[in-house]
Amino acid sequence: MEDLDALWERYREAVRAGGNPQALYQEMVWPALLALWREKPRVYPFPQAFAVSVHTLGTSPEATALAILGAGAERVYVLHTPESARFLPRLRQDTRKDLYPVEIGKSDVEAIYREVKRLLEKHPEVPVALDLTSGTKAMSAGLAAAGFFFQRFYPKVRVVYVDNEDYDPELRRPRAGTEKLRILPNPHEALAEVDALFAKELYGKGEFGRAAAYFRGMVGRTGNQAYALYALLAEMYRAWRALDFGEALKAGRKLLGQLSQNVWLNHPLNARREALEAQVALLEAVDRFLKARDFALKEGVYGLARTLLHLAQEAKEEAAVLAALYAYRALELLLQERLALLGRRAEAPGLSPEEAEALRKALAELLGVLPEEVRLPAKLGLLDLLAFLRLKGDEALGRLSLAGLRGLAGALKGRNSALLVHGFDVPSPKAVEGIARLAQGLLQDLEARTALGPLSPEPVPLGF
Repeated sequence: MEDLDALWERYREAVRAGGNPQALYQEMVWPALLALWREKPRVYPFPQAFAVSVHTLGTSPEATALAILGAGAERVYVLHTPESARFLPRLRQDTRKDLYPVEIGKSDVEAIYREVKRLLEKHPEVPVALDLTSGTKAMSAGLAAAGFFFQRFYPKVRVVYVDNEDYDPELRRPRAGTEKLRILPNPHEALAEVDALFAKELYGKGEFGRAAAYFRGMVGRTGNQAYALYALLAEMYRAWRALDFGEALKAGRKLLGQLSQNVWLNHPLNARREALEAQVALLEAVDRFLKARDFALKEGVYGLARTLLHLAQEAKEEAAVLAALYAYRALELLLQERLALLGRRAEAPGLSPEEAEALRKALAELLGVLPEEVRLPAKLGLLDLLAFLRLKGDEALGRLSLAGLRGLAGALKGRNSALLVHGFDVPSPKAVEGIARLAQGLLQDLEARTALGPLSPEPVPLGF
């Protein structure tokens, strides 16, 4: 077969002599180029085995034919318009492939998305090439957008197009033999800045585990270790929200250590150094408390209760049962800390007969029953703690009105009947709000007695 360069020069001369460029191309050049691609198509960066290919078809079918041959898929779908349907027979002839045509409007981008989604759902586990070479600009743009988006859910999808290394301006065509099927990298993966926006969005929504995964992936793709620090930050908050204080503390300490290195002194997170150090100090206090289980470690009680009330606030709209459990536990911890100031423990309060009788009468007053109907448990529960501390002259609880406490009594007593404890009830938003409000008041009192100051589990800004 004659060399393509020589064919191209003969083709050029024939056009200069007045021949029809399109007719001469089909007669002189196209058969040789087609034979070359049937035997060994040029694919960049390297050939890949596609099971399915999807192509847009416009009024220049040659590029689509090369794309079909370059992809080499067993099953070929062609998205065509009513105008380009006439090229389907020729496309079948040139590629020697069975085609599955799908008609769409030339500007119907929604149809592109819809068809791509349908085809990917039909072929979910196989490599798929989406070719955007031909068709209208809207078709190509729609297919590219759909391809790069769906690649996140179908990782074997690749977006491709037929490129060329040399364009002949005189003949207004790519020089034959310089064409190649280019497999495009996903800009979401190739450009860390794009993934950084996804990570930032997830971080802002509180989806810290997914944000950390994005940041770690960006380190691998770019080699930029600055993203590893963001991954540590997100991981700290993920573990903190999961109440895994040991892991949260580990990530926080590691992050502060990294930020102290000379290479990271200008890292954006160092602008939040003071807030991060305070949060890590809070985690350290909680970790010490959980290990010692000593209510004298009031900073740890404060940090844990503060975290639980924060989680209750976050969960109250979409997870009322969880919000209630967080609020119940926060209040219980705060009451137990106040009981410890009296040298007592809830699990073994050591009540004297006089204290037991007084507590029975106080509970009866709160519940609106006779004292003889009240049975004191071996371990003081929420309502028992509240009533006993008032009897002992607790200043903060003593300021609460009897009417207000009676309104809370049902909510406090109902803890054990909650769906995620021992019962089947879902606490009402009003009940949760009342418990949380009482706990917040006690938290503020405890905060004033600690060396930590007002601290929040709120995530610090990323700085970009």
